[in-house]
Amino acid sequence: MNDRFIRLSISLARLQKVIQRIKASGMSRIELKAGHTLVLCRLAAAPEGLRFSELTERCGLDPAMISRVLAELVRSGLVEKRAESGKYNALYLLTNAGHDRAARVGAVVADVERRADEGIDPDDLATFYKVLDQLTRNLEAVDADPAEAFEPLEIQ
Repeated sequence: MNDRFIRLSISLARLQKVIQRIKASGMSRIELKAGHTLVLCRLAAAPEGLRFSELTERCGLDPAMISRVLAELVRSGLVEKRAESGKYNALYLLTNAGHDRAARVGAVVADVERRADEGIDPDDLATFYKVLDQLTRNLEAVDADPAEAFEPLEIQ
């Protein structure tokens, strides 16, 4: 049996766990949660603000998680919600305090990226991300229409 799928699954699970631990450890130092990291970074990169659906797409998180994170960040005074009709049409922007906090988070993210990239040729990193993106698209296609992939499991 080819172990590439198992190796990929285990490697990605380990990577996700370590990233989550790093985010949780770092964000707790500034009284935030790991889940706030991506939203703060994405909003910092969009000075004009983002709508709920844009944040969901750019963060790759489910709507329930984005909703929870935004509510917490609005309550904490780091994000402003400019309401239009409905939650999904509202525009979310960083406040001055949010910009300050996001800049601090961004500096840490840049340092963690630098450390993660140590000893890896930049061309190899570019290839890795290109391949990872393609693997993701390929597996999303399987997920969207799994019938063919699971055909061997059918009981005859």
